[in-house]
Amino acid sequence: MKIRRMYPGEGKRLAVLLYESVHRLAAGDYSPEELEAWAPEKMDVPRLNRSLMLHVTFVAEELGRPVGFICIERDGYINRLFTHPDFTRRGVATALLERAEVWAGKRGLRRVFLSASKTGRDFYLKNGFSICGVEKTERRGVVFENKIMEKFI
Repeated sequence: MKIRRMYPGEGKRLAVLLYESVHRLAAGDYSPEELEAWAPEKMDVPRLNRSLMLHVTFVAEELGRPVGFICIERDGYINRLFTHPDFTRRGVATALLERAEVWAGKRGLRRVFLSASKTGRDFYLKNGFSICGVEKTERRGVVFENKIMEKFI
């Protein structure tokens, strides 16, 4: 597995990965309506691409195919971390998280933080994060309650 920075214009491939990840991996934690609000079938790919390019996005690649990605903002906020369902439990998410933490540390940041879904909470707890708050966010008319989590690096 290779981890690299996102290529410009790669949003379409990452949108497919994000959709598959949400709809297959989070299906046990969310209703079909919540899944569609979170990752709609007809995603605004140009908007996603712009968002990913505005921040630092690392992509895990296997045989030229993206199998996961993480997006971290300059203040240490991890905006997205998704793994393709066919590549779970293979260290992809952990490797991406470690890469983002190293990037943050090299910039003098002392912590990384995020808003964790129900599906991701255990992963982050196992990787040294702690819960420090609760956040309600709305996506396409659906309200989600996420845990704010942080890790000092």
